[in-house]
Order: sequence, then C-alpha cells, then structure tokens
Amino acid sequence: MRAAAGTMPLVVATLAALAAVAASGCKRAAKTPPAPPKPSLGTVTVENRSQPRPELAPSGRPEDLDVDEDALAAAVRKSLLASGMFAGAAGDGGAAPTARARLLFGAEFVELGAKGEARAQVRMRIDTRPSDAPGAVAFDLEGQGVEPYTVAPVPAKGRAAPAAAPPERKLPSLTALVSRITGDLIEGVASRRRLQDGAPSVVHAALVADGGELREEAIRIAGERQLHDEVPTLLTLLSSDEEPIRDAALGALIAMRERRAVRELTQSRSLRDRREMRKIIEAISILGGQEADEYLSFVAATHDDDEIRTEAAAARARLQRREAEAGTASR
Repeated sequence: MRAAAGTMPLVVATLAALAAVAASGCKRAAKTPPAPPKPSLGTVTVENRSQPRPELAPSGRPEDLDVDEDALAAAVRKSLLASGMFAGAAGDGGAAPTARARLLFGAEFVELGAKGEARAQVRMRIDTRPSDAPGAVAFDLEGQGVEPYTVAPVPAKGRAAPAAAPPERKLPSLTALVSRITGDLIEGVASRRRLQDGAPSVVHAALVADGGELREEAIRIAGERQLHDEVPTLLTLLSSDEEPIRDAALGALIAMRERRAVRELTQSRSLRDRREMRKIIEAISILGGQEADEYLSFVAATHDDDEIRTEAAAARARLQRREAEAGTASR
C-alpha cells in the first residue's frame, strides 16, 4: 500500500503533464488562422470601346465589328470561376468580400491587299469590396491579340459573279478573339497567385518547366519565399542561355543571401564579358564572404579593363565595410 501510495502522485503528475501538453497543442492549433474566404464573384460588365469605321470594315459594313457582349460576359465569368480565385456565390452569410469584374475592349478588322487581321485590345479590371478584407483580390491587366485571315474579293451588288469567283471572305469571330485574350490574362494572374500561395512543389514544378514568363515568376517567388530547397536548381539556372533567367536566378539567390552562388558565378562567367562582369561584381559584393573578397581582389588587380578593375575595387571596399559593420553590430 505504501508503494502504491507513493506511485499515485507520479502517475497523476504524468497525466497532468500530458494534459497540459495536449491543451497547449490545442491552443496552438486554435491560434492558426483559417484561410481567408474567397471573394464571391459579383457582377461582370463588358464595355465595347470599338470605333467602327466603314473604310476599315469589310464590305463597308460597320456591323461586321459587332461583338456578342452577353456571350463575352458569360465567358469571362466562366474563366474567373475556373481560375480558383473566386467563389460562385456568397454562401457564408456575407462574410466573404465581393469581387466585381469589368472588361473593356476595342476591336477592329484591318485589311491590306489579300491579307487581313482581326485585332483586339483588352483591359481586365477586378476590384473587391471591401478592398481591405482578408482574401480580397484586385488586379488591372491589359493585353492584345490578332488573328489573321485571307481577304477574298466580294462581287459588286447586283453583278453576277464569274464562274471561278473566289468565295466571300470568312471573318474571324471578334467575340472569340476577345474571349481568348481575356482568358489568357486571367490564367496568367491565377498561375502567379498559385505560385505565391501554393505549396513549394508548385514553385518547383514551374522552375523546372520549359521557359516562359511563369518560370521567371517562379524564380522570383522562390527567392521571396526563401525556398532554400530550390537553391541547387537556382544555381544551375545561373548558367542558362537566357539572360532574363540568369538574372532572375541571381536575384533570388541574393534575396536568400546564398553564398554558394559566389563560386558558381566565378566559374561560369567569362572575365572577358564586360556586361556580365558588371552584374556579378556587385552581386558578389552583396553576397560577401571570403571567397567573394578573394575574387574581387583578383579582378581588381589583374583584369585588363581599367573600368572593371575600378568597379571591382569599389565593390570589394563595400563588401568589407558591410562585413565590418555587421561584425560590430553582432558584438
């Protein structure tokens, strides 16, 4: 009985400790804020700002420039809902903000000889009320596009067409053209939002994809989100044949203060390329470290271009000053 009596406090204490841990875990979980609600998609308005001119409209008919605005509004709504950025309707008692979409466009046909083009310029604007609500979405996008077609002469009215007369021109659909441009704009902003808010695997997939603006955006976001697991991929991109990709990768590595980039830069860039040298001299001075200091010292002493030597010496001085200030601050 004495042993049992001595054991009970230990058991009770252990259970109390476990309960405290569980309670603290519950508190931590409760503190994690839920994802903000998606804005419900409200009105979608379409404004046709085309200025039809008879001399540019095929057959001199301004009505050739007509666009089915109702069909276009429906297509825009469908694209916005498919983007995943919006809810179809408010189902939360009005807690979610409401987004309004406005599409403005101008379209025309332009013909020169036997060649014609359907042209359209599009502006897509989204605003959310209230604008500062969690989950609010706002963007203002512009784009343009063309669709070529072949111009075929049309017989004069009241005159019989020759036996071998070419068929009447078949015009592209301006409604379809404007819809396509708008859909591309919406998908572009949705893809960037997925990179910004999605799992790191989403960013990685875009990093290793074949080029494009989305890849550049993924590189920038990798640096912004401090995705250090992507450093090996970013280091390989420093040797890309595409200058925008190289520059974006360098910017991301600088944002992460990744000193492994110093060695890659010093080994992959030619000392004879003055333009590239100017870029990496400053980048290396920002990244800092002994290897950076030694490289800048080498360039400042041995490069055959006076300007490059001067820039390297100045960059090395900045590096040493920053590191001295950092050392003083850490004491």
